[in-house]
Amino acid sequence: MSTQHQETAASPVLPPPPVDSNKAIAEVRPFGADLPRPRSSAPADMVRTVPSGSSAAAPTVSLVIPTKNEAANVGWVLEQIPNCVDEVVLVDGRSSDATLVTALSYRADLRVVVQQGSGKGDALRAGFLAASGDIVVMIDADGSMAPQEIPHFLHFLSNGYDFVKGSRFMGGGGSLDITRTRRLGNRALLHLVNVLYRAQLTDLCYGFCAFHRRYLPFLNLTTPGFEIETQMTISALRAGLRIAEVPSLEMPRRCGRSNLRTFRDGTRVLRTVLREHQTGLSGRAVQSVRHLVHGSSGAVVARPSGELLP
Repeated sequence: MSTQHQETAASPVLPPPPVDSNKAIAEVRPFGADLPRPRSSAPADMVRTVPSGSSAAAPTVSLVIPTKNEAANVGWVLEQIPNCVDEVVLVDGRSSDATLVTALSYRADLRVVVQQGSGKGDALRAGFLAASGDIVVMIDADGSMAPQEIPHFLHFLSNGYDFVKGSRFMGGGGSLDITRTRRLGNRALLHLVNVLYRAQLTDLCYGFCAFHRRYLPFLNLTTPGFEIETQMTISALRAGLRIAEVPSLEMPRRCGRSNLRTFRDGTRVLRTVLREHQTGLSGRAVQSVRHLVHGSSGAVVARPSGELLP
């Protein structure tokens, strides 16, 4: 079952910036999973230690940033990236403004990927496939997420967790941008996910996440839009990954209008939640209803668990 605890490691492998000791860190696990006690040290392949007289290779970190017409915002984001990030992959959705020129003026070492499809989900898939780091972090280009929070995510990935997601609604988190309608929608969808997948998440529709790249094939990324954030979380739950939530502050986008459309994208998230729920009595009931509503075109086709579909 899920537990919630405060991190007390005395010597973290990747020390995050100072955090208020009252800020809780939530661990989320699928129902029925056997939970070992939180490990005080990272797995052997993740430990950042340097033996006396020698050097040890540390896990590399790739930051994936999907962009489209974010020339006014992307420079600020790139300026805030901490030194623990080894590679920045910028996926451009064929921007019509100066996004690429601006980004390269701030970081000449950017790895630029030109998106062939459309939508945030498609952009993230392209970025994940291009990333070469052992750890992959995803963040938005509009300035609503603080890159300075990345070390918090890396700290827990280095101490036994597989998938770490930001939460605006746990102790120490918050949002300066969310509307009342979006808050209510997120709460309803979050409750549905927690019931159907027997989890104890505190946030759902928020795209600040990090994970070990070795688990990418298990995330089953197929959705094209903003709903990919929900699909990633559900897939991580279904795959039995050890999930942690960390407090995150969502800020207003710095300039321009968001591409998010509350009702359209909320409906897509709902469809994703229902489509992915296929186990147990409730899962069979949900899929039966979907089959009746959509006919044969809505039939569920099994996907190989280890295949990353385009």
